[in-house]
Amino acid sequence: MKLCHFKYYLIIAVLSLAAAFMSGCATQGSYFRLDPSLTKDVRTFSSVGYLPLIKLCDVYGLNYKWDSYINTATIEKENNKIILRSGSDTMFVNGSRKRLEAPALMNAGALFVPVSFAKNTLAPIVGLLPAEEIPEAEILKRYTIKTIVIDAGHGGKDVGAVGRRFHLREKNMALELAHKIKEKMEGSGIRVIMTRGDDTFIPLARRAEIANRNGADLFVSVHINASRTKSLSGFECYYLSNTTDDNARALEAYENASIKIGEEAQIEHSKRLDRTLWDMALTENRLESAELASNICSSVSENFTMGNRGIRAARFYVLKYTRMPAVLVEAGYISNKYEELKLKDSEFLDKIADAVSQGILRYKRQYEKTEGFTRT
Repeated sequence: MKLCHFKYYLIIAVLSLAAAFMSGCATQGSYFRLDPSLTKDVRTFSSVGYLPLIKLCDVYGLNYKWDSYINTATIEKENNKIILRSGSDTMFVNGSRKRLEAPALMNAGALFVPVSFAKNTLAPIVGLLPAEEIPEAEILKRYTIKTIVIDAGHGGKDVGAVGRRFHLREKNMALELAHKIKEKMEGSGIRVIMTRGDDTFIPLARRAEIANRNGADLFVSVHINASRTKSLSGFECYYLSNTTDDNARALEAYENASIKIGEEAQIEHSKRLDRTLWDMALTENRLESAELASNICSSVSENFTMGNRGIRAARFYVLKYTRMPAVLVEAGYISNKYEELKLKDSEFLDKIADAVSQGILRYKRQYEKTEGFTRT
């Protein structure tokens, strides 16, 4: 009987411990227990739990600073420093680039961060547990490309380049090509958002805003090139970086000129804002954008008989203010009489669209396989 009683109490004890352990895991995780005072502040956005960052800092005794110019928060404690930006899933922890489970978000004037940020980033800084005991953040299929914004360049009162021989208008050719790319991408199961679906003028600021607001995974701006040098021809794909040649500088100035054509959005151009956004855009998206441009150019070379001038760098406004990997396609030179003749042919545009689409899909496969080209 005594042995039976011992077994009985042993079973009860084990079950109680298991229940307590499971309860702790189910609510707070096996390594970190969130301060009870924060539970009432949890909000859910896109199925992810979020907390106001300023409240987190108050509870755990961290110094919090918010820069409204660049929508950036800085958190400091002793020798530790964390930098986050609204709308971005990238942060800098003591100079090292890290990823959040989901982007930091502004809501009702406050910056919210995923609850997992407290467990995986703040915990070791505030001394709640050793850094080596922290498990890696679980990322639930974040590295998938589901939505692409295709931006047909120019439109409406912004005609773009005009051909010398047949007087083709860039705005019309870009729109036709953009629609063809859209059709092919949707055929591959990708959700596509167009910045314009007809002959409408859309300010450059609005184009970037459309991509950012819809949480796009990629941004592809479609244009037809032009040059005073009539002999120039071929396909080019640009990504955001320092301008390195005179032709790129001239094209950059031309494409950005539409900012002056009746911008509807108020654009702030302080030197401080421009420089900081520029640096952060390079840090976050330059490698991904360069990879995307490289895949598109390679696809054009492999699948389509067209001169290919390769990937290039420029500071296009429409690329600079997007928060995702972004490229600008220049599909031939409308100023070259031979390419202008080809661009009149809808089948020729269809081949370009197919090559561009195949390049995007190749990038998508690589990106998802490697879980992001710049993941640390």
